[in-house]
Parts: sequence; structure tokens; C-alpha cells
Amino acid sequence: MSNASSANLEMAIILPLGVAANQLMKIEADLRLLNIKALDFVREHASGRHTGLIEAKLENIHEALDSIRGLVSDIEADIHPWSVDVAHASATEYISSIGAHLAVEDDSPSSPDIVRSKYTNRKSHPDRDD
Repeated sequence: MSNASSANLEMAIILPLGVAANQLMKIEADLRLLNIKALDFVREHASGRHTGLIEAKLENIHEALDSIRGLVSDIEADIHPWSVDVAHASATEYISSIGAHLAVEDDSPSSPDIVRSKYTNRKSHPDRDD
């Protein structure tokens, strides 16, 4: 790789990825602070009057995080094209392992092993890493 193409790679991809990573770390810190504030608020005001607004914002954040995960996976697949089959197999295994947690809209009888959940594919608060 020539010096010019190396510099182009750094300016076009590496530096912007570093900026995005730093922004995400700041967002993570902001969310940690908001989590502390939310816990304090819930303890003081048990009415739950504003939880609908909060839940809507949290759902928007989850959708953005899902989109970010997809974009990061796309970038990884583009820079490691030989590992696409492995990543696809891993994703397929992951999707099949969480299939029991998908929301079910109809009221038809189903297996007792299926967990009906509004929020799919989410970890409990202490285990979240996103």
C-alpha cells in the first residue's frame, strides 16, 4: 500500500471511525447518568405518569442501536469478506437461539416454552452492554 493510499484510508475511514467510537462512548456515559436519574425519579415518584414518553424514547434508542449494529456488521463484512460465511452462520445460530423470545401477536395456542415479550432480544439491565 502506498503512502498516498494509506493516508487516504486513514482520512476516509480510520479517523471517522475513531470519532464515531468516541461519540458512542460519550453517549454511553450520558445514558449511565440518565439511568441513575431514572432510578432516583422512580423511587421518588411512583405514579408512572411520564413512563409512556420515556418508553417511546427508549424504543427509538433501541432502534438506532439495532441500526448501528447492522452498519458495524456491514463494515466488518466489507473489510473481512472471507469471514462473511462464518458471520452469517453465527447470526443464524443467534437468531434461532432467540426465536423463543419473539413477540407473538396472535392468540393461538402455542408451546409453553415460548416467552411472549414486547421487547425482543434484550438483556436485563445489569447485563446490558449496549
